Amino acid sequence: MNRRDFIKQSGCAAMGTTTLLSTLTSLGAVNGAIGHKKYPSKEAAAEDYKALVCVLFSGGLDSYNVLVPRGTTSGDNGYTEYANTRGDLAITNASLLPLNNPQCTGFRNLPCNYGSFGIHPLMPSMRDLFNTGKLAFMGNVGTLVEPIKNLSEFQSGLKKIPDGIYSHSDQIMQWQTSVPQSRRALGVGGRIADLLNAGNSNAQISMNISLGGKNIFQTGESITEYSIGNNVNPNTVGLETLPAWWSSSGLMTDLRNAAIDSLVGQTYANLLQQTYAGSAKSAIAAYGFFKEAIKKVPTMATQFPATSLGADLAAVAKVISVRSYLGAKRQIFFVNYGGWDMHDNLAGGLNQRLPVVNDALKAFYESTVELGLADKITTFTISDFGRTVTSNGLGSDHGWGGNSMVIGGSVKGGKIYGSFPRMNLTDNTQTISFRGNFIPAVSTDELYAEMALWYGVSPADLCYVLPNLSNFYNYTPGNYPIGFMNFNGTTISTDNKPQSCLTY
Repeated sequence: MNRRDFIKQSGCAAMGTTTLLSTLTSLGAVNGAIGHKKYPSKEAAAEDYKALVCVLFSGGLDSYNVLVPRGTTSGDNGYTEYANTRGDLAITNASLLPLNNPQCTGFRNLPCNYGSFGIHPLMPSMRDLFNTGKLAFMGNVGTLVEPIKNLSEFQSGLKKIPDGIYSHSDQIMQWQTSVPQSRRALGVGGRIADLLNAGNSNAQISMNISLGGKNIFQTGESITEYSIGNNVNPNTVGLETLPAWWSSSGLMTDLRNAAIDSLVGQTYANLLQQTYAGSAKSAIAAYGFFKEAIKKVPTMATQFPATSLGADLAAVAKVISVRSYLGAKRQIFFVNYGGWDMHDNLAGGLNQRLPVVNDALKAFYESTVELGLADKITTFTISDFGRTVTSNGLGSDHGWGGNSMVIGGSVKGGKIYGSFPRMNLTDNTQTISFRGNFIPAVSTDELYAEMALWYGVSPADLCYVLPNLSNFYNYTPGNYPIGFMNFNGTTISTDNKPQSCLTY
């Protein structure tokens, strides 16, 4: 390991011993300062604004009780198979919220299996977004190194299998890196930022902004996250000011700033100290810049729910509203809403948490409409893994492929993309166990690649963002990985730079 790699890997972990150091660490300043812009590519000079919002449901959401087949006829007996397999976990058909004409696309010659679907009864706003074409489901999506068609291929030993399929730590990492064969990979959002961060006019604030603290998704070679809390106002964001009784302005603040400038302005002999000094000074400057921008947040009519997820997404909307003051043409946001590892009390747990998701995502989409940016912002959900469709007597256990949502004005909604798996497990070649652990029909590579192209990543750079992508997809004009994004008005770069897929 060379000196630079050592500092990159150990810098943030080694410096959490004081309030100031902890704050700088949370800002992602150390790793971000040490990296270099490997790809200052010409697509970075983006003219328009776009944002990606990643919502992580950590713990493993049971998404087979979010999207449910409803058919009961001989030609489409999806609900019958669902109810027979899920047993005590099944939601009654009468309570499901029907999705209007949900076209299922099929994928890699896999069938859709069912023609009639509904959504969990406590997610009416997600039903409405789907029915109005603003929300799409990814059916049976998950981590893959290469396509695996069926159980025989899985068992053959000839296919590369993701590390730790049922492991929270592995799968939550792999969903963020899309490199399932490595535990040391960079994040998808971080790699995208490596390419495009230079397109933002102010380098003090990363294009990657996290409401979920440090995370793998936003960690690139050169870029990492700028971490904030959800109480976005100029009095609380970033570094803490001096106590009110000591005055946060005037002489005392001047003295404080002068002392810190003196401290971090020294020339240190030790490389690590030099790096930290530069990082500290950069983080303080970023704090001041960000605080000034937040003062420009307009009053918004959209009302967000008083929940943690609602507060996080409200903060995202506020930051987006001051994008011009931040000099941002591209932003990637990360939000984490956990508590989904429901080995017991599944019905009650979903009844408690899904309304929070429904209300927060609804409000956030409405805020993008209010800002006039609905077609410029794409929100997508990820989770550790899908869960078993059979019951353990109380809940469900760790699975593999599951269902996720993509929301936005540029989403070709009202469809289920991928291949919703058969709920009948008898002679079912898409499950690797009798519990219903489904081989994903759609890879995370394909999901991310489509959004990356829409976002402005050159086709020639997709391989840097997603090292395994060529196992699933090779770009040709007009041919997109899945087909769920509307590319009208999106310019696809014809940059012919060599691809670089050698580093995870």
